[in-house]
Amino acid sequence: MDFGARLRSARERLGITRDDFAKQIKIQYSALAKYEASAREPDFETLVLIANALRVSTDYILGCTEEQARLKQKGFDADAEILLLKYQTLSEDAKERIQNQISFEYAQQRARERKP
Repeated sequence: MDFGARLRSARERLGITRDDFAKQIKIQYSALAKYEASAREPDFETLVLIANALRVSTDYILGCTEEQARLKQKGFDADAEILLLKYQTLSEDAKERIQNQISFEYAQQRARERKP
């Protein structure tokens, strides 16, 4: 698999659209499309951003190894990492709604745990 195929595969594995991923790493959609088509290569800084965002090593993205070597962020499991990646692409309003919902659910759970 070449760079573009690895990039696309890793992005799709996380369930992130091309548009959302481009916004997340702050590049143009067209640049990401060209990377995935192997028509263009990113600079080193962008390569590191891509690998970190996809939780894979730069060696994997570049085709130097077959092992994805997923990076773990503070012990989050894969589902939590995916949620965090998707959350980062949301508008501020959407983030606020999600934070409010999580606070509500957390309070409800704490209240249930306190009941004998």
